[in-house]
Amino acid sequence: MSEQGDWVLIGLDENTARRQGIPARMPVPRGEFEGLADKGLSIDAARKWIKDFLTNSEPGKSGVWRKQNSALVSQFEAFLDKAPVWERAQKAFGERDYEKAISALKRIVTMDPDDHAARLNLASAQANMGDHPAALKSFQAIRKTFQGDADYHVAVGQVHLAMQKKDAALDEMVLALEAKPDCQPALDAMVQLGVLAPIYENPRDAASLVYVRSDSVLEYLTGQWDAAPRDSAFYLEQLAYHERELRHGVALAAAERAVAAAGAGEGGERAERAQLARIAALRSLGRVDEALAAAQAFVKEAASSSGAWVELAKCLTQAGRGEEAPAAIESALERDPGDLTALSLRFWPSDPADIQKVNAAIPELAAFAAAHPESAGARRSLARAELVAGRIDDALAGFAAAVALAPEDDDLRAEYWSELGKQQRYPEIIADAAKLSDLAKRDWKLRWNEAEAYAALGKNIEARAAFSAINFDESLHVDVRRRAKRAVKTMDETPPVVT
Repeated sequence: MSEQGDWVLIGLDENTARRQGIPARMPVPRGEFEGLADKGLSIDAARKWIKDFLTNSEPGKSGVWRKQNSALVSQFEAFLDKAPVWERAQKAFGERDYEKAISALKRIVTMDPDDHAARLNLASAQANMGDHPAALKSFQAIRKTFQGDADYHVAVGQVHLAMQKKDAALDEMVLALEAKPDCQPALDAMVQLGVLAPIYENPRDAASLVYVRSDSVLEYLTGQWDAAPRDSAFYLEQLAYHERELRHGVALAAAERAVAAAGAGEGGERAERAQLARIAALRSLGRVDEALAAAQAFVKEAASSSGAWVELAKCLTQAGRGEEAPAAIESALERDPGDLTALSLRFWPSDPADIQKVNAAIPELAAFAAAHPESAGARRSLARAELVAGRIDDALAGFAAAVALAPEDDDLRAEYWSELGKQQRYPEIIADAAKLSDLAKRDWKLRWNEAEAYAALGKNIEARAAFSAINFDESLHVDVRRRAKRAVKTMDETPPVVT
């Protein structure tokens, strides 16, 4: 630091100066010097002070001083001269005109090779243009300056990803996390690379999100599960979550623990759900012989369970014994004519989107539904087939009939409302919802359909209230609540429609 009358020349860390694109020595008015540590040094203040120093200070007006400090004066003048070029670059970035941004930034780099902020932005613009080799070269030129900066390492890693250099990308993301352990872009990239897996320890709690090595998820969760006594309800919730995420190994472990917990005295539907999930997980993992053995054992144990017979049919088919599967399917339908999976296996073609084949299957499915008039599931499966065949009115009437047979089946009613919504028959959804006195306690999908219907009818107050109720329902999976929160935010950001 040196004093020049009413001015103080301070020295900045060279790395910091290059990062910000400012001279390493800065003139500061004596009156501003005391507060500089608290306020910090902004680019605008730096430009103002340099211009004032060169124009009005005794040293700045002194030819002798300028000659003795010619290199510093050149830095000051270059810093001022590049200001309008920086404005052009920033404007081009804002307009996503990266070609113009690159032109302006190259000009800045020529004017001031030590302006590494300009070089960083140049690399970003080149990456946005798809010129990844040039971007990588620009990034590498300033590596020493930005080493240890999480955002820098993420940006370089993204360029490596775009160039299919996954190992190099991974190295950069590791450096980013070392610099900032909660760096979300780096965590997201590690997930994209398959190295980390995002896991909710409690699917209903957003704060329980952790990132675990993809090859150690089960090991990690085993430690968490063993930390406290758990009942079958806990493991069934874990099971459902990991099934949705296609983590079959974890789902199998959760199912086995749920079976053990249910066997310890809980039993009933929980035990059946756990057993069926265990068999399904074994099938999904390719452990077909074990799955078949488990299915055969469970059929003997729970012969009245349609789900057990369905799993047996699936295992037989996967084991190459498909000729034995129809008998198991028939056994499932004898026990529950409305088992949707059994109905699908029995009547539907292998490609459920094949309109011609689905249409051909409708008569036999309709005959089965007529033979079992008390079965909401049979009527529901027929309605689904009619939808595929384009018989919309018949399908909606079928769904309504199924709902009348099983008014407490929220999943069925939610599917019915969803199809009404697709046909823009929103008043019918609202009318049906009005019949339910306890909608707030029903399945979230019903409340979601009601909210969407209100929104579609322009009843934003009611829609916002419905979405907000879902968002604040702590019993729901965190992803569902986040969707509801986004829906509310979208409504707030969307101007009302003037009619």
